[in-house]
Amino acid sequence: MTRERIRLRHEQETMLMTLYLHARDAQTEHPILGDPHAGPLLERIDYDFARLEKLKGNQPLIVGRAKAIDDSVRDYLTAHPDAVVLHLGCGLDSRVLRIDPGPTVAWFDLDQEPVIDLRRRLYPPREGVTTIAASVTDPGWWADVPSGRPTLVVGEGLLMYLSADGVGAVIDAALARSDVPTQTLIFDTVAPWVRRVSGWQPNFQEADTGFLSTTADLDAAVRRHDGVELVDERSLVTLAREASSGALGAIVGAVDAVGPGHRAMVLRTYATSG
Repeated sequence: MTRERIRLRHEQETMLMTLYLHARDAQTEHPILGDPHAGPLLERIDYDFARLEKLKGNQPLIVGRAKAIDDSVRDYLTAHPDAVVLHLGCGLDSRVLRIDPGPTVAWFDLDQEPVIDLRRRLYPPREGVTTIAASVTDPGWWADVPSGRPTLVVGEGLLMYLSADGVGAVIDAALARSDVPTQTLIFDTVAPWVRRVSGWQPNFQEADTGFLSTTADLDAAVRRHDGVELVDERSLVTLAREASSGALGAIVGAVDAVGPGHRAMVLRTYATSG
């Protein structure tokens, strides 16, 4: 089997960290996410994944986040089987395969050009799925999104790698649309103290990246728009605690027991009517 060589930079490389942890979870006796596609995909990429072994402590958080979002997407498509789904910063995530949306759903996977180029080499075309190579902060690509249909916007592990202005650009572009009957946005975000310590992570240092924005930046961006309701907020630290055991479970539990730790990373769902 020929392996795909990759040329990724900075935050683009973090998608391999997520893929690696999905694959590790799938190999466990009781997986949280149970992504059947991550492992085979890992084997097709020419990369030293052993470098990422030190990230294994983050596994419950990362796969717990993915499962929570998957569940929310499924619920949304049950209520809106004719929806448009925008998966922003999709990386190499197999969410569209895990969800397996029906033929009436228009699904868009969007990421930067090097990522989409790799994704197109690794994933076969799928009817109803459109891939877009663009920056999430570029408002131009929104012209390709169908109007007049319920729309779900998902950004997992995305906003924290954008500047405050970048977060504002994404939120403004999504919420400025008046041509959709209803719209839901799902994003995870981090506390300011998490942004400050993110630079200490060795794998982030090797990738020359780190977190740039926080929950405060997301709050500021949403406040600029009327008619937007925060309908759900979940602590991803709590989800990780519920999925952890042993020494790791004790550590995560201790973090979750204090306010700043509990709010370190949250998953938010916003809803608006067009």
